Amino acid sequence: MKKFLLVLIILIVSIFIYSRFINTSGFKVVEDAIPVANLPDSFEDFKIVQFSDVLLGSTKSVEDLESIVNRINELNPDIIVFTGDLIAKDYDISEDEILQVKNLLSSLECTLYKYAVIGDSDNNNLDLYKEIINDSDFLLLDDASTYIFYQDVTPIKLTGLTNPQNLEQALYITDELETVYNIVLTHNPDNIETIANSDVDLVLAGHSLLGQIRIPFFGGVIKKEGAQKYLDHKYQVNNTSLYVSAGLGTDNNINFRLFNKPSINLYRLQKE
Repeated sequence: MKKFLLVLIILIVSIFIYSRFINTSGFKVVEDAIPVANLPDSFEDFKIVQFSDVLLGSTKSVEDLESIVNRINELNPDIIVFTGDLIAKDYDISEDEILQVKNLLSSLECTLYKYAVIGDSDNNNLDLYKEIINDSDFLLLDDASTYIFYQDVTPIKLTGLTNPQNLEQALYITDELETVYNIVLTHNPDNIETIANSDVDLVLAGHSLLGQIRIPFFGGVIKKEGAQKYLDHKYQVNNTSLYVSAGLGTDNNINFRLFNKPSINLYRLQKE
């Protein structure tokens, strides 16, 4: 009887640890309030949802993407941003799956617009990635900027940075308007080293998966090119805030996470 109870306890504890800390199924919503000095009333509580590193074919499937899309829509975002890596590098996605992905991403709803940037895995089949993004009503910001107007004449500037060497080009817009806040979307968090020297208030990145395997009191373990230094969720670099999404999928070579639940991110702009 004692042996049975011991085995039962070990089994229950193992299931709890696996489901809570190791299992890659499901995801959580991570929320952050971002203080902004002189934020116009029109942008108060402006909601940005970020999702990143889906890496379809790793530990996330098209069926998982449906749940992700449904949850994002429940959050009623004002804009949606995707910070790269839609399909795992070695995954041979079928035509049927491509159509399903397009339909699902097209069904993402927000008050204004949907934006995307290019990740390293996306470069594996860049033409396909661009096709999916464009057919899903996303605006691909490839070293380019745009303005977001929301019930006010003063906009937010949004930039998508692919190559940090092209930062000046990416930030340039012909009709340079006065902006209330400048945001950069980029895949690699280490790009902050270049971005933080410019007039940028906020950077949203992915790629690192926050180290994928995280050790309490130590942090992320797995470092990748482009994510060698910034493996936590939030940083302040000079006058620029950096938020890094844990992402949703996993690296091709390691198909589990530890103390690192897959996640999407909800940011609310609020007056400082």
